[in-house]
Amino acid sequence: MAIDEALLITEKERGLPPALRVYKFVPPTLSIGYFQKMKKEVDIVRCKEKGFDYVRRPTGGRAVLHDRELTYSITVARPHRILEMSLLDSYHYICRGIIRAIEYLGGKPYFSHREDNEISSPSCFAAPTFSDILLNGKKVVGSAQMRNEYGLLQHGSILYEVNVDDIFYCFNMSDERRKKLSALAKKKISSLSDEIGKKITFDMIKNALKKGMEEVLDEKITEAALTEEELSLANRLYKEKYSTYEWNFKR
Repeated sequence: MAIDEALLITEKERGLPPALRVYKFVPPTLSIGYFQKMKKEVDIVRCKEKGFDYVRRPTGGRAVLHDRELTYSITVARPHRILEMSLLDSYHYICRGIIRAIEYLGGKPYFSHREDNEISSPSCFAAPTFSDILLNGKKVVGSAQMRNEYGLLQHGSILYEVNVDDIFYCFNMSDERRKKLSALAKKKISSLSDEIGKKITFDMIKNALKKGMEEVLDEKITEAALTEEELSLANRLYKEKYSTYEWNFKR
């Protein structure tokens, strides 16, 4: 989370072009939305028992378990044509790159056109909402966007495998409700591997995402490592913000 924010700040201060970043969480991590309450939603003891970590995102939305998935982020500093779009239009614009990537992998994804209110859950993946990306009627991607004085950050999770029971393991709820939600969610959540019918890996998604984003954004994406300046700022943001009790729990 600190690196995502550092990229956006550095882009604005240096006048750099947008960045597409792909990464994975080690160990598996539950990220909660900015407006969620960690103490209310998350059972920290169960997280530790499972070996999962936890963090608050700077973006909104509901909780995401980052495990056996590719996490992407796109940072766009002001001024840029994407920031002239509405939040929803820019979200759709960026997500079209993900849709093209899944098409390259052999799937036929599409945007959800309705809210699914059957499940009331703190989990992002448990109930597909308007404009989520679905594959065969099941949610396989969860994304969130924020804007601030620096520009736009959108990041999200693209599942290549999934264990639905794990998604609900760390939430504050009774075992009875956890089992009920898991059973319902198995009809609504899936992975690229399960829905495309072949093994999809992190690297396969990474390569397809690069192609899809280049096509939709009409820009060449050049691979690069983080600069010393970006790493230094990310380390400071980690120490002073994302690793602190105040950031993760004081809400």
